[in-house]
Amino acid sequence: AKVFSAPILHVNGDDPEAVVRSFNMAADYRQQFGRDVVLDIVCYRRYGHNEADQPAFTQPLMYDRISKQTPVKKLYAEFLTRKGHITPEWLAQHEAALEESANQAFIDAPNYRRPVAEYLGSRWGSIRVNVDGAKICDTGVDVTVLRRIGDVVSAAPQDMNLHQLIKSTFNKRGQVVKTGERIDFALAEAMAFGSLLLEGNHVRLSGQDVERGTFSHRHAIVHDQSGNMRKYMPLSNLAPEQGNISVYNSHLSEYGVLGFEYGYSMVNPNALVCWEAQFGDFANTAQIMIDQFITSGESKWNRSSGLVMLLPHGYEGQGPEHSSARLERFLQVPALKMST
Repeated sequence: AKVFSAPILHVNGDDPEAVVRSFNMAADYRQQFGRDVVLDIVCYRRYGHNEADQPAFTQPLMYDRISKQTPVKKLYAEFLTRKGHITPEWLAQHEAALEESANQAFIDAPNYRRPVAEYLGSRWGSIRVNVDGAKICDTGVDVTVLRRIGDVVSAAPQDMNLHQLIKSTFNKRGQVVKTGERIDFALAEAMAFGSLLLEGNHVRLSGQDVERGTFSHRHAIVHDQSGNMRKYMPLSNLAPEQGNISVYNSHLSEYGVLGFEYGYSMVNPNALVCWEAQFGDFANTAQIMIDQFITSGESKWNRSSGLVMLLPHGYEGQGPEHSSARLERFLQVPALKMST
C-alpha cells in the first residue's frame, strides 16, 4: 500500500458496525479520489476448510486461544440487547428460522436444478449456449467493404512524419489491397476488425506491444517521428458512426492483464475483446487464469465470455519453451465435458 500511497484502514473484526463504516469510507474514498485504499480487518478464522478439517492439527496454540474467543455473532447480539434494539426472544426466533431454512435447503439439495444463469438473464440472453460446432456460418462481407478498410489501414495523414519502415509497410499493404493477392495475417486481422467496427461493434485489443505487433506486423497505432507525441490509429477513422476500437500496450504481467480482459469481456457479448501474448509461450504465466476461470467459466462460475486469446509463435532460436504456444493444451479443453 505504501508503494502506491494508498491509505490503510485497520479495523477490529469483532466490531461489525466498525467494519461496515470502514467499508463505506473506503468506497467513498475510491469514488471521490479515484485511488486505491486498503482495508485491514483484524480477525480470525474459527473453523477449517471444511467440516472434516481441523486447523488445530498444525496450529494448536493459536486455535486454543480462538476456541476461547467469544464468537462475533454472540458479541454483537449482546451489544444490541444491551442497547435495547433486540430481545433474547427475537434473537432465538430468528436463529430458529435460519436453522430451519438451512435444514430445508439441505433436504432439497438432491432435487435442485440450477436456474437460468445470470449471464443468460442479462445481455447474454440472446447468445445461444448449445451451438453446432460443425455448422459453417456465412460471416463474409462484400469485397468493396474489405478494400475500403484496406485502403484506410494502408495510409496515414500526409502531414505525419512516419518511420521509413512503416511507410514501406503501408505502401506494400496498399499494393496488396489493390491486387487482392498475398494478404498477410495483419491485413486480414485489420479487415476483420474493421468490418466489425463498421457494423457498430466495439473492438478491444491489449497485450505486450500490440500497437506495432510482436513481429512488427500490425501497426494499429503509428507515431509521428518528429517528437511531437502525435499518434494515429487508422481503424478509428473508417466512418463517423463506426464502433469504438481500443488498442493498449500492457505491462509484463500476463496473469493480471488477461484477468482484467476476461472480466471486461463478460460485460458485452457483442464486443470483440482480444488479449495477445507477446509470444505464444507467454500464456504460461497466465495459465492460472486460463484454467481457473476461462475454461471453466460456465460450468463453475455461471459466467460466459467471448474473450479471444491470440498466441503468436514461431521458431526463432530462443529455446524450445519459447518456440511454441503449446496449442495442445487448448485443443484438449473442448474435449473435456467439464469445460466450456
